[in-house]
Amino acid sequence: PVVVDAKLVDMEKGTGVVKITPGHDPNDYDCGIRHDLEIIDIINDDGTLTHHAGPAFHGRNRLEARWDIVKALKDNGHYRGFDDMQQRVTVCSRSGDVIEPRIKPQWFVDCSQMAADALSVQKEMGVLKLYPLGSYDKLWEHWLSDSRDWCVSRQLWWGHRIPAYEVSSAKNGEKENIGEQETYWVVGRNEEEARARASRDLNIPEEDVVLRQD
Repeated sequence: PVVVDAKLVDMEKGTGVVKITPGHDPNDYDCGIRHDLEIIDIINDDGTLTHHAGPAFHGRNRLEARWDIVKALKDNGHYRGFDDMQQRVTVCSRSGDVIEPRIKPQWFVDCSQMAADALSVQKEMGVLKLYPLGSYDKLWEHWLSDSRDWCVSRQLWWGHRIPAYEVSSAKNGEKENIGEQETYWVVGRNEEEARARASRDLNIPEEDVVLRQD
């Protein structure tokens, strides 16, 4: 489909036409939300391509697949050449590897009440004063009046893991999803506590509960 979006495309740059991958680019994601586009994930956790990439590229390493796609374009007569262009590429500070944006389960802290309290003690109660006086009052009100949930998830393996567990049921040695929803999550200070909570919430024996920590 052709999507007309005045925010994403610069008509003065290049052809004025760009691809849209809502599942793998922050700007494309915003565009996808604006136009109710499907979010398709084509990259697995190990960096290989999912079945959404098509039979010819499914299972290929994402970096190697780029050259496979160029070859396929040439073989089909659709290749038009290339230009050297500078662009910003985000890399991991530890491994130096290219970071691929992906849609993953995230965990958030509701900041609405904290923001309201912080705004109240400064604006209504006058307990909190910002110095230099009068310089940051409007900025403080602007930020706290439009507060968003705080994402506490960590996308790297290093550091503290979120104590959340995806739940599935194991019957006859096979893993099955729980209920009608695609995923079901529980939190606990440890795996035993999470398992007990899942057993209680879902009304199934603890020995039938399979957990995968986020």
